[in-house]
Amino acid sequence: MADSRDAIEDIRHRLGILDVVSEYVALKRAGKNYKGLCPFHSEKTPSFTVSDEFQTWHCFGCGEHGDVFSFLMKVENLTFAEALERLAKRAGVELERFQGRQTGRKELLGRINSLAAAYYSELLKRTPVAMDYLRSRGLSDQTIEQFRLGYAAPAWDGFVRFATRKNADLKDVAQAGLIIRNDRGGYYDRFRHRIVFPILDIQERIIGFGGRALGDEQPKYLNSPETPLFSKTRSLYGLNLARKSIAESGSAVVVEGYMDVITAHQAGFPNCVATLGTALTLEHINVLSRYTKKVVLAYDSDSAGMAAALRGASMFEEVECDVRIARLPGGDDPDSLLREGRISEFDAALSGALPIVDYKLAILRERHDLSDPSGRAAMLNEAVLVLVEVPSSIEREKHIRALARYHPNFEQGTTRAEEHIRGDIERLVRRRSGQGRGRSPAGDVPKPSSALEKAERSVLRVLVRGEEGVETILESLTPEDFSGEVTRGAAHIVFEILKEKKGIYLPDLLEIADKKDVGGFLSELAMRDEGPPFSEKALQDYIALIENSRLRELRTSDVLAAYMKDGTIDPSDWRRGQTAEDYEEFLRKSGKRAEADD
Repeated sequence: MADSRDAIEDIRHRLGILDVVSEYVALKRAGKNYKGLCPFHSEKTPSFTVSDEFQTWHCFGCGEHGDVFSFLMKVENLTFAEALERLAKRAGVELERFQGRQTGRKELLGRINSLAAAYYSELLKRTPVAMDYLRSRGLSDQTIEQFRLGYAAPAWDGFVRFATRKNADLKDVAQAGLIIRNDRGGYYDRFRHRIVFPILDIQERIIGFGGRALGDEQPKYLNSPETPLFSKTRSLYGLNLARKSIAESGSAVVVEGYMDVITAHQAGFPNCVATLGTALTLEHINVLSRYTKKVVLAYDSDSAGMAAALRGASMFEEVECDVRIARLPGGDDPDSLLREGRISEFDAALSGALPIVDYKLAILRERHDLSDPSGRAAMLNEAVLVLVEVPSSIEREKHIRALARYHPNFEQGTTRAEEHIRGDIERLVRRRSGQGRGRSPAGDVPKPSSALEKAERSVLRVLVRGEEGVETILESLTPEDFSGEVTRGAAHIVFEILKEKKGIYLPDLLEIADKKDVGGFLSELAMRDEGPPFSEKALQDYIALIENSRLRELRTSDVLAAYMKDGTIDPSDWRRGQTAEDYEEFLRKSGKRAEADD
């Protein structure tokens, strides 16, 4: 067994960071590193970079960075202790200081959920009516096993009694959402006479359950309540099985029900997931964006979920996610389509899915009689309300051109019709935003680094990456030779480590540097692919530039200028690594300051 410090090092060496990160982010090789879409902010172009060489990650978009521990903590919202326990278990490392302590709350609830899943699964096998129902829905035994389906008996206390026999604390079982406390202080089962659908996260841990009534019980579908493990607004059913297919296919298909997901997977659409009794939220989109930026909604056209998705169009646009809508045949959902063997129709609906704005406009054209002037006018009035929500002027213009043919002025020319539609949109935009209120100016483009800044960054890069020239730098420079606040702070840390060790281990460096607010700078320096190592001449030029800058600082020092002017001191006397004040003290002790004062 190991204490936590030794365990951290052991885990880092046993677990490759690529194996852990790739469970959350679809990575592709890019030179020495691997890139993917950042799971911590929305982006279209991958800027999230993972280094197998340094065992670290860095996002060049949002600046987040770290090692395997910080990644798991951030992506799963864990404490360091929880991340350490989970990675230690995965790496086969025993943690001495955690032995005998109370098990983490989430882990305890997870074990209770696993106990419940095994209980429901066994009941399903022994209950013909439940098994017959699933087979009548077209599910194979293999699919039933793959999704770990189960059955909850009609008894009010079936699982209560089972959990009691297993010595589980009923308060913990209630916190897991499996049983409910009554007014008399007793407990009863939440799921009764229902097909049970275990909900798993991408770590294959059971975080909650859904239940479908087999009788007339209401509600027809029932989910676990919010628990420390389960959140409806963040969880997606089937993601544990679908995430690899989503990454490989480049798109995720979101449906509304458990059976939609299961039937779709069985029919050969393994990139399907479902929301859990809620509309698609921004949190769901952020989870899916770890694997893809294209999401197709395959909802019943009349469902509440579809209405919410249409209202949320601008939200999806803001996070730069391409959300499209598959137009299913009227009255059908994915489950009914696929059970009837209409696989090609479902496939065609997915392939022909429309962006949300296009879908809204298509519905408007179908809803109104476009052969009648009043119908065309009504359609255009509603279309303006749709287009006013489109933030992209390019996208908006595309639709204006398509709608111009329905405008009364179209006979006088396309341009005239387009101008009228554009004017209606602009008036509505001004009315909503307030007169005279302009757009926020674009952010300032960062100025290019100076030659000195480039030299200091380049020298630090050599030190951090352990490239050729480390000894030359250490012999020629000290941290005080660096002029920038950030580069000087980073140099102090790097030089100090290199005094004690022969090389830099990036995760250890970042752990120290983050406490000094220079971790992001050093992470980016190490991870950015800026070509091959510097030549010996280039490195010498960088060192010389830094040294000359330091001498210029000396010559302009208010403290020492007078002594240099009268020849009392020479810049070549300057002892490397000292500030002007340090050198003034040196002069005093050496007697030169006293001579000058006399």
